[in-house]
Amino acid sequence: MDETTPALNTGRAAETRAVDVVLMYVTTLAVALIPVALLFGGMAQMAAAVHPQTVAVVIVGWWASWTATPLLVAAFRLSLRHPALTTAGRWAGWVAPVAPTVTVLLSLGL
Repeated sequence: MDETTPALNTGRAAETRAVDVVLMYVTTLAVALIPVALLFGGMAQMAAAVHPQTVAVVIVGWWASWTATPLLVAAFRLSLRHPALTTAGRWAGWVAPVAPTVTVLLSLGL
């Protein structure tokens, strides 16, 4: 009898589950940052005379925070139920916290 070692396919499956768990926390953080980004983005108008270029970027981030971020989070959560959307959903999960984070960080620099 020939003895062969079984193929270890569990490593990839465990890795993808770990990535999905991390992305669940990342998207939850993105949703939690939306109100903070709205507040800071709204207050950025006070510095428009001093830092107009920075305020312009903050306003774009402000708009993206309350429009694109919830859609990206929903796309990630939808991809957990539909395996065909896994790759796109993971990209959406990693991109979701970018707009609120940029908005908050740039507003703190004003």
